[in-house]
Amino acid sequence: MLFYRPTKKSNHTFSLIRLRLPAIISLIPLKNKNVKLIPILPLLMLVLLNGCAAEWQKQRTADGQLHFSLNTSRSNTQPVSGLVPIQAADLQAGDILFSAEPGIQSLSIRLANNTSVSHAFIYLGDGLIAEAIGSGVQIIPLEQAMQQTTLLAAFRRPGLQAQEVEKIREFAYQEQGGRYNYFGILKQSTYSITRHVCELPVVPRRTRHLCRNSLALIQITPFGSERFFCSQFVVEAFNRAGKPLTDTPPEWVSPADILHMREGDVASITPVNRLQYVGHLQCRNSPWNRCTTLAAHP
Repeated sequence: MLFYRPTKKSNHTFSLIRLRLPAIISLIPLKNKNVKLIPILPLLMLVLLNGCAAEWQKQRTADGQLHFSLNTSRSNTQPVSGLVPIQAADLQAGDILFSAEPGIQSLSIRLANNTSVSHAFIYLGDGLIAEAIGSGVQIIPLEQAMQQTTLLAAFRRPGLQAQEVEKIREFAYQEQGGRYNYFGILKQSTYSITRHVCELPVVPRRTRHLCRNSLALIQITPFGSERFFCSQFVVEAFNRAGKPLTDTPPEWVSPADILHMREGDVASITPVNRLQYVGHLQCRNSPWNRCTTLAAHP
């Protein structure tokens, strides 16, 4: 953790919080004299560029001092107040669920986005979920989805009405059986890595947005598709319901981007409304995620 301590005459305080970098950084034996520094520097740069979105925030303390802090998006799915264990009965139709399945594809997505989640889908109610996976868009029981993951966190878009939930259901059943957007996820994977150059904290916010949008226009938009990958399907469903999660085109959005739209996080993509944390149906520790029960479901 890095700090700048002002002199007594200064009324400004600067602090740089610890960036949430992949655990690989702790595996680099920098004290080993046999390890050359040159090969390590590119690896460190890759890790730094793989960091989450960051933004400067300022607050004035009770004694009148102005405090600046650099906040980064959180990789953990649980809020700062702690994990809330829930059951399927606590879910509402229209809730957004995040998971992380075992396997190389899930791990690569989490590495590319430096996050604990690799998949996003929608709870339709009546024990059913809708998702876009490799075999296409499908509607299956929630219980079946829970058997395929060790992490399942639920979030809720505020202000969702019954008629809008019904439009989400209609969209899901309309797209059921549709093919998976393999080309889109390939473009999204590349974009997820290159866009981190735009998210360095030294870059002003407006410049970061311009940089990300420009990269997306070049890397994603020219090759649009009517097929869906998971997060694209979620964003499009809410667009069809008239309750968008963001104004950003669905194909630009990753599962991590939707997760960072939650309350108390630094959003990498500007949300229309902050998502509210509902709770966890399942949780397992990982390099990105810690499951600490500090709160109880009301």
